[in-house]
Amino acid sequence: MKQFFALLIFVSFNIHLQAQDFARVDAKVKEYPAYSSAQGLADKIDSDFTNDTDKIRAAFRWLTLNIKYDLKEYNNPTSKQIRFKYSTEADKQLKLQQFKDEVVDNMFTSQKSVCEGYAQSFKKICDLLGIEAVVIKGYARNTTGEIGTVPTASNHAWNAVKVGLTWKLIDATWAAGYAINNQWKKHFTEYFFNPKPSELLRTHFPDATNWQLIKNPISKRKYANQPIIGQGFFSKNLQLISPNTGVLQSKPTKFLVKNLTKTHTVGYLFKGQKYGKRAAVIIENGVGSFSIDLKGKRNSELYLFIDSEIALEYKIQ
Repeated sequence: MKQFFALLIFVSFNIHLQAQDFARVDAKVKEYPAYSSAQGLADKIDSDFTNDTDKIRAAFRWLTLNIKYDLKEYNNPTSKQIRFKYSTEADKQLKLQQFKDEVVDNMFTSQKSVCEGYAQSFKKICDLLGIEAVVIKGYARNTTGEIGTVPTASNHAWNAVKVGLTWKLIDATWAAGYAINNQWKKHFTEYFFNPKPSELLRTHFPDATNWQLIKNPISKRKYANQPIIGQGFFSKNLQLISPNTGVLQSKPTKFLVKNLTKTHTVGYLFKGQKYGKRAAVIIENGVGSFSIDLKGKRNSELYLFIDSEIALEYKIQ
């Protein structure tokens, strides 16, 4: 009976995170000032909210509202590889934590950072709130040229946070906005707060296999061969059914997208084109289908838009 009771608590807590309406939390956090320290923000969150779910949401939302992505640092990194001596494992961990705290302090001071700052800061806030969280290092893709290229080095950082007995994924960096024409566009995307692990693997590949958080982990090769999925897809709670390979043949191709509706406008264009075309979408049993003729488009790229936002990118061979 004791084990059954614990299971009920876990299931309830898990559903609570996925189904909760965070309007109240978000509204309160929008009134927060631009805190200059993680401690100050954590203290405010702790005083305003009583449960871990709301505290996690508040930390995530503050970062997406207040921190600007540092494109200058991304394009011309000034950070250097750190070197230090240590006498024991404890000494090593202490010095590593000092470096991580410096990254967090710099972010709060400047109100801008790259992914490392977002991820380390989210973890630091959780640490101060007594909530277990980790920084996940890995690879993320967002350009068509990366399709088919197996990642060889990490280029991104995001988080996992423990809710009840389960780890949930968080990416405050990608939730805060995106780069377009070498400019940072602030644009909140709800999707990156607790996405399904199997769906996040379309864009994020962790260095450590255990952080895929799925029963049957995928390979780097399978990850690399997927299409690029963009903001216009994530923000609308859509699910790609097919084609799931990022490289298409130059022939008529049918696309299937779950949760696509008649209110969505689907458009497409090929690399080098100035103007696109509208796809004729058929909705049946909650799945939208449309076909695009790729004949004569060998060695090109296909860009799909949903409601004028980039949604899917493919290579054509």
